Amino acid sequence: MRKSLLVVVAIAGVLIGAGSFLYARNATPVVPPLATTEAAAAGTPWVVKLHAQWCPVCMLTKGMWSQIEQTYAGRVRLAVFDFTTDETAAASRAEAERLGLGYVFDEAAYATGTILVLDGRSGRIAAWLNGSRDFADYRAAIDSALAASR
Repeated sequence: MRKSLLVVVAIAGVLIGAGSFLYARNATPVVPPLATTEAAAAGTPWVVKLHAQWCPVCMLTKGMWSQIEQTYAGRVRLAVFDFTTDETAAASRAEAERLGLGYVFDEAAYATGTILVLDGRSGRIAAWLNGSRDFADYRAAIDSALAASR
């Protein structure tokens, strides 16, 4: 009995340690801030990441966001809404309102692990991608939004 208890405690310790390690490595991405006037301008599509440090899908797709940033920086407007805590969610709501994306925040709030592509003209959600680890899925959605904005 004692041996079994020690094994369970050891396994729990390993799992907690691994979870803490992954949590610490899943920091919320930071994107360059946009001026309110730039955010309000029609035409350029938005790519919005819904993130939480505790989200397993966010952990798995972290590389996709980095690839999106590298590939599309300067061609789309990027935003990250953080739902890790109540405080970060409130700050993200305020930022969404400032950027004119309050309606997106309301529609998609807490759907962490999701990347939204918004049409640059109408502002409507053109693509809702959750958990894909294939960059081609993101590329197709973003390229389609860019083509529609021309």
